Amino acid sequence: MTVKQYKNGKWGVEIDRKGIPRVRKSSFASKAEAEAFEREYLARYATKINANADSRSLKELVELWFEYHGLNLADGEKRRRCLLDLATALKNPVASRLTAEEFVKYRAARLRAGLSQKTANNHHGYLSSLYNKLRKLRVIDYENPIGEVDFIKIQERQLSYLSTDQIVTLLEAIQSGCDNASTWYVAQLCLRTGARWGEAEQLRFKQLHSGRVTYEFTKGKRTRTIPLDPWFYAELMKFAGYKNPDDRLFTNCIGSFRRAVARTDLDLPRGQCSHILRHSFASHFVMKGGSIVSLQKILGHANIEMTMRYAHLCPDHLQDAVRLNPMADVGSIP
Repeated sequence: MTVKQYKNGKWGVEIDRKGIPRVRKSSFASKAEAEAFEREYLARYATKINANADSRSLKELVELWFEYHGLNLADGEKRRRCLLDLATALKNPVASRLTAEEFVKYRAARLRAGLSQKTANNHHGYLSSLYNKLRKLRVIDYENPIGEVDFIKIQERQLSYLSTDQIVTLLEAIQSGCDNASTWYVAQLCLRTGARWGEAEQLRFKQLHSGRVTYEFTKGKRTRTIPLDPWFYAELMKFAGYKNPDDRLFTNCIGSFRRAVARTDLDLPRGQCSHILRHSFASHFVMKGGSIVSLQKILGHANIEMTMRYAHLCPDHLQDAVRLNPMADVGSIP
């Protein structure tokens, strides 16, 4: 159901709703006339629309979304749980009757209760994506009810990373206090290759080959292969011993890592306890002159915009602003 203007300046209406005759008109002189026709037409068939309205609950749509699409996503189960929790918080409304105002009120209440703006935007994105995907699959025939709700604009902040001294401090805390030997190797892999903690922790022996490590089943569902320092590769092979190709190299050790961090004086950003290692790899890579395009491939980012978050650390980042600004030709003025 849309009202839009055509190239000839005329306004048009297209109404395609379940249970009523489809109509398309493109001869209105103004937007107001087109909207008036839309309201009158829908009012004429209001009883029939209500009789044929989709009465499935939001939780029912969540399960359909998961069956048709979500189970194919790397984080599909996580999203499913999040959407079900969201539906519960919204009192599981009839999905077709959810309004933008109801969602915005729910979001405001959650923000007042301490939910972060980033998490609120994630939840918003999950729900909006659910409606869009099910409409695309023709599971529902109505518009996304929150499609016009703006996401919260969040102030962009510089990503944190560890200095060389902080990295040494952290590795010493791991070596001196962690009973789980896997912790040191997983942390090293994250720092040496920019891997996410889970990618390194779940590594199997067959993923080490010819001095390289290949990460599979990644967040972006792309495999990526990264060379390793010969010394560290040899240490990994010694640690692996005589494992079979499909055997895991490491045991779960995120808890051991967090306890190691707690033993230091490092003040890490909230939610970045292990991810700080990936940020540290990327930041040092760029500061030492590494290519942003190469970094994108190493980190496995789907688009360059994600990688550009590190661009400001390039030694020559935006130096053209000095060379090409108009004052460069004027010189200094007393």
